[in-house]
Amino acid sequence: MHSEPVIVDTAFGRVQGEAEGGFVRFSGLPYGGPVIGAQRFALPGDPPRWTGVRDATARASIPPQPPSRLARVMGDFPASQDEDCLHVDVWTPRECQRALPVFVFLHGGAFITGGGSLSCYDGGLLAERAGAVVVNVTYRLGVLGFLPVHGVAPPNLFMHDQIAALRWVRQTIATFGGDPACITIVGQSAGAYSIALLLAHPVGRDLFDRAILMSTPLGLALPTHDDAEKLAQAFLQELGLAPDQAYSLRDIPLERLMQAQVALLRRPPAGAPGDVTPPFLPVIDGDVVPGLPMQAIAVSAGAWCPTMIGVTREEMAAFYIDSPLEQLSDEAVLDEYRKVHGDGAEEAYRKARAMRAPASPVAALMDLRGDEMFVTPSHEFARLQGAGGRRAFVYQFDWQAPQSGVGACHCIDLPFLFGNLDDWRGALMLAGSAPNETADLSRAMQNAFAAFARSGDPNGPGLPAWPSHDRHDAVLHFDRKITAMGAV
Repeated sequence: MHSEPVIVDTAFGRVQGEAEGGFVRFSGLPYGGPVIGAQRFALPGDPPRWTGVRDATARASIPPQPPSRLARVMGDFPASQDEDCLHVDVWTPRECQRALPVFVFLHGGAFITGGGSLSCYDGGLLAERAGAVVVNVTYRLGVLGFLPVHGVAPPNLFMHDQIAALRWVRQTIATFGGDPACITIVGQSAGAYSIALLLAHPVGRDLFDRAILMSTPLGLALPTHDDAEKLAQAFLQELGLAPDQAYSLRDIPLERLMQAQVALLRRPPAGAPGDVTPPFLPVIDGDVVPGLPMQAIAVSAGAWCPTMIGVTREEMAAFYIDSPLEQLSDEAVLDEYRKVHGDGAEEAYRKARAMRAPASPVAALMDLRGDEMFVTPSHEFARLQGAGGRRAFVYQFDWQAPQSGVGACHCIDLPFLFGNLDDWRGALMLAGSAPNETADLSRAMQNAFAAFARSGDPNGPGLPAWPSHDRHDAVLHFDRKITAMGAV
């Protein structure tokens, strides 16, 4: 496809992007200073400035990381990796006549993998179809962004990165045709949890105007400073370092850091069967993460922000495919139900089995863990937003591909958000799907999200009726027929 250069003057210097089809792309725009060498664990700092024209046409890198644990389901999207990763990618419609709504996307990946510059998250078609500016944020992951080490690495560097990126968007997006007073932050999985943290903190109000949370693991129990300290010590041990040698982490070659991280990831999980909690998590630090986000939402911390929150019908299926969990017995799964439901466990288990086809023990465990981690707290989030005076809109993504074997699994809604379905054709979760069907469902989802970005309400002419959750616990189900119904 023919492309042509486009040069824009920003507050930090001139940048050259590339027009292609109906959109213009600018890649790898820095929102913070380089976090390499002695600055490896530094706060992001101010955006750098430059003279001349900065080339923003080549696809940018992603942070250092291991292979995704969901590559079997999502597909694999190779990308160059670089520790100097504090950047955003921007897509804007080619014909931009006025200030447009802005989508800012925070990717998922269990706080360990992912990146806003991955080809699967290409925002060009979303920008063109939604009439919006799309911004993807890349931020530090794993040990580089989530492991506080006393005297070396402050806690929650990832969140400082995200805040710096959102400040960059507020300050700069008008240059790219976006409306700085109409910013919708969109996050999936770990990225959605980041949004919940931002809603729970006063800083969020200054950074964005609306929020869409996709598959938010609000059931996570976050580590305390003491918990994080134990993980840091384990990491130092993997590197053969004593506690008083922690300062060496700034100088150790990146390859060794990543090897030690992988060694920690390979340790047997300490949780209950079916628990997929990652080792690197936001840490309760009394500052940017003062506590669990739901505690703040419960006292109306996020009531200033119009919100949309959604789940997929089989969130956990992506994690359980080809897993030893498939061999679990009835009694083993019933034991897990007893931990949650107590005396009502047997009846709850019978109901769970009755609602599934095939009615296997692992399917019942999948629903138990999915409800704990995603579904129940997401509905509670919407209820709390409503109680605080701000309507929330809830969806459940039910569509599934005919040959995938993973149902409507975690991440399945992402191709439909971005609309770049050809890039996802190798994903197991889309196996056997009909292109016309997926294209139409993607367009319907994009239209509803675009309406919400413009007004805080996903309803409008030609759109499915989407009542807010406060009306009979309403949930919009995205499937071959899009229908709103009460939550179950």
